[in-house]
Amino acid sequence: MLTQLALLRHGRAAGQSSDADLVPEGEAQIRALGRRLVAEGFVAAAAFSSPYRRAERTASMLLAALVSAARPTTLRELAPDGEAGAALDALVATQLPPGRVLVVGHMPLLGEMTMRLTGKEISFSPGTLVEIELAPGAASGRFVRRLVPEELAS
Repeated sequence: MLTQLALLRHGRAAGQSSDADLVPEGEAQIRALGRRLVAEGFVAAAAFSSPYRRAERTASMLLAALVSAARPTTLRELAPDGEAGAALDALVATQLPPGRVLVVGHMPLLGEMTMRLTGKEISFSPGTLVEIELAPGAASGRFVRRLVPEELAS
């Protein structure tokens, strides 16, 4: 089984500071995503988060919805001002397991990581999930799909 990164931009938040939390709309985005992923049988083999509150809360909410045993590991390289190469190196250094690996972060970093892995420019509005199947060695990947909150509204 290959490793598949599930890159998720945090839900809509009450600002840009490191302690900004999710607003009710952001919480609803993550609950809707959780329902969709549960229905698909999504299982997180591991989870990583930016140290910012809105990303940590997003990761915790989604993992709770998935009834996952995984707990998010905080990586400072996933902070909004992080560099894509450093963030990917930090992820690979954790010995990524096979299966789906949830990575919760911010723009523009997630977009830069996606571009670096797939060569595709993909936008991430708050609450957007992009899945990328990693090639052996994790130097490149294949775009699998993009889920945006508007597609998940109930």
